[in-house]
Amino acid sequence: MSKTRYLAPLAVGALVIAGFSYRQANSRGTPGSLEFVGGPWLNVAGGRPIALASRTDHPTLIAFWTFGCSNCQANLAPYARLYAKYKPLGVELVAIHTPEMSHERRTEAVEEHIERFKIPYPVLVDNDNKNWNRWSVRYWPTLFLLDRKGRVVKKWEGELNYGRAQGEAEVARALDGLLTRR
Repeated sequence: MSKTRYLAPLAVGALVIAGFSYRQANSRGTPGSLEFVGGPWLNVAGGRPIALASRTDHPTLIAFWTFGCSNCQANLAPYARLYAKYKPLGVELVAIHTPEMSHERRTEAVEEHIERFKIPYPVLVDNDNKNWNRWSVRYWPTLFLLDRKGRVVKKWEGELNYGRAQGEAEVARALDGLLTRR
C-alpha cells in the first residue's frame, strides 16, 4: 500500500512532464523563431543562405545528418526520392550537416561527400552545433517536416526505412496532405 501511495504520484508526474515535452516539441514557433544560423551554405546559387521566413506557403523538410554516419547515409536515397517528387511542387529539402567527429568539420570534406553521394539539395554546414541545439536534435539522422506556416508537423529520428519502418511513406503522406490543404 505504501509503495502505491508513493509510486502513483510519481507516475502521474512523469506522464504530465512527458506530455508537456511532447507538446512543446510539436508546437514550435514561427519560421523566424527557428531560422537557420551559421554556414557556409553548399549546393545553393552563390552560396546564399536559405531563410525559413521566405518559405512561407511552402512545406519544408529539414534533415540533420553527418557524412560519417551510416544511418544518415541510408537516408540519402529516401531523401533524394522525396526531393525529386516534391521539389517541383514547391517543397524544399534542406540538409544541415552537423559533424559528430573532428574529420567531419572540414567544409571541403562535406563538399566531397555531397559530390560523392550526389546530393542535389541545399546543405548548411553546422560546425558549431547552433542549428542542432536550436532544433533540440538528439540523434543523427533527424528529419523535420514543416507546414506552410513553418510549424513542425512531423519529426523522424533514425533511418526512415529501417526494418519495417515506413518513414519515407509516412513523410510522403504528410507532404501530400499539406499540399492538398490550403
